[in-house]
Amino acid sequence: MIQGIGSISQEFLANLQNLNQEMQATQEQLTTGRSINQPSDNPGELGDVLQLESDLGNINQVSQNLSQVTGQVNTAESALESATTLLEQVSTLGEQGAESTMTASQRSALSQQVEQSLQQLVSLSQTQYDGEYVFSGDDATQPSYQLDLSSPTGVDQLITAPSTGLIQDATGTTFAVSQTAQQIFDDQNPDGTPAADNIFAAVNNLRVALANNDQTGINNALSSLQLAQNHLSESLQFYGGVQDQLSNASSVAQKFQLQYQTALSQDTSTNEATEAVDLTQEQTSIQAALQSEASLPKTSLFDLITQD
Repeated sequence: MIQGIGSISQEFLANLQNLNQEMQATQEQLTTGRSINQPSDNPGELGDVLQLESDLGNINQVSQNLSQVTGQVNTAESALESATTLLEQVSTLGEQGAESTMTASQRSALSQQVEQSLQQLVSLSQTQYDGEYVFSGDDATQPSYQLDLSSPTGVDQLITAPSTGLIQDATGTTFAVSQTAQQIFDDQNPDGTPAADNIFAAVNNLRVALANNDQTGINNALSSLQLAQNHLSESLQFYGGVQDQLSNASSVAQKFQLQYQTALSQDTSTNEATEAVDLTQEQTSIQAALQSEASLPKTSLFDLITQD
């Protein structure tokens, strides 16, 4: 019986294709430094690798969010530091104006300086970071206040959006990171009237009292300014606490990143020495197979028929 010569060639080609695929996979692992570049490389490890890659992607996003919010919080805290300095200067002006020896014209000049400070406070309430108003709460596309000297508080409130945004850390815990300009500069009673520690109102009342040469009004404004300074100090403490929380959260996120990156590297990194040996063996096997195939007699069916 004559053996099917075609089947031998087909078997040889199939084996040669398998060897080439193995060699290509080994070369890819050496090039990428990864032992798993596609699901077929190691189906048993694939689930763990995909989970680690997902965890690493999530923690990278958390870290990016924390970095963005840290910039906003630092900007807000710096603005409140400037506001604190302004209130101290305004109090000094008020104390000067409260002296009994001051003339009406001198108090009028002090009033103009207080007005400039009020303008600066309004500007600080409009502080921006990366194109967003940091004290505008959930409506960060526009400022919360503008100067209006005809108003009892010296300002107009443009928006009343609350600040409901929370930031999430690597453990899934969320916390608040901001206050609104109303909470900080324009504290109000439940009925909407200015609270006793309202910063805008205290500064504007001093401005008006100085302009009117009203010594009693000046003294009353100074009392309100003290409450306003205490209120501003509380907001500063809030932002200082948020800075600490963000710093700790960033440190934890970095630890998680390192943990996931290390685990992923251990699961996917290739052993270069082992793969280099495998590549050499695969190349040798292919060369030997080609040489063996070349040495086989090329007998055709015609040759078999005409041998007798």
